[in-house]
This record gives sequence, C-alpha cells and structure tokens, in this order.
Amino acid sequence: MSQSNAYTVISAQNDHECTTVRAHPRNETFHIVDYADEDARERVADLPVGSVVRMELSRAGRRSNVWCAESVTTARTDGGESR
Repeated sequence: MSQSNAYTVISAQNDHECTTVRAHPRNETFHIVDYADEDARERVADLPVGSVVRMELSRAGRRSNVWCAESVTTARTDGGESR
C-alpha cells in the first residue's frame, strides 16, 4: 500500500533518521523511518518544521505507523517560498 499526499513536517529528522509529518486535511500523523534512496533521505533531512511536501509513502515493514518515503517533492517551506 502506498499513498501520495501533502504533508506538513511537524518534527525534523532526528539522529535516528526519523521524521514526523501530518497529512492534509485529515491530520493523521506518520513517522518516516525509511527512505527509498539516499536522495529521498537527504531531501527529508533538509526540511525545516512547517514545510509542506508531497510524498509517496509506503509501509515500512509490519510495525505500526512507520513509513518509507518513496518520493519527496517540496511544495513550500515554513516561509512560504517554493524550493
């Protein structure tokens, strides 16, 4: 299962490479713990809290509410600027 939507970064990537995002408009929270490739990991690592991104997410194993970022496209940053 994968889903592509707009998400707001609510917790920047930590030392364990986990980032927390909230989906629009449902306000569901997703913990991103895996990345399709190094480019996706770096794109997410560069996002400040408040950024809005389009991502395709897929389940990361069988654990509850952990996800893999398959693709990442910045929609706007916390300053409202396009990147």
